[in-house]
Amino acid sequence: RQRQMCIRDSIGRVREQANNLIVAELEKRGHSGMAPSHGAILQALFTRGPMHMSALAEAIGKQKNTVTTLVGKLEQAGYVTKSPSQEDSRVTLVSLSGKALAAKADFDAISKTLLDAVWGDMPQADRETLVAGLEKVLRNISLKTIF
Repeated sequence: RQRQMCIRDSIGRVREQANNLIVAELEKRGHSGMAPSHGAILQALFTRGPMHMSALAEAIGKQKNTVTTLVGKLEQAGYVTKSPSQEDSRVTLVSLSGKALAAKADFDAISKTLLDAVWGDMPQADRETLVAGLEKVLRNISLKTIF
């Protein structure tokens, strides 16, 4: 029972350590001031290209107001630009800036460093089991938080 209860603490510690590593790597590469939460936005834009704010929020699974704040910080730091959509001027389109495109190699290297640290020498079968288990936990808890 005690071991089962520490899953929340273990997940929290993993997240904290991963975020610490990401921040250290960002600073080492000259991207201080960025937060790990910016990574999902940048990754979505690198993968899908310019996106409307609401589509971006849906793509990364965050509330629109949270994404608006994160995008604002990325815009202030020069990594994204915002512009009115040509189809509907009430809609904001978010795009990567030249600064973000130039930093893509850094972001890819940080992702690789994180994955190497996470997996270490864990066998592939254990990795797959862990990911499957965490996905099941996420589904289980997501069903409890719908209101």
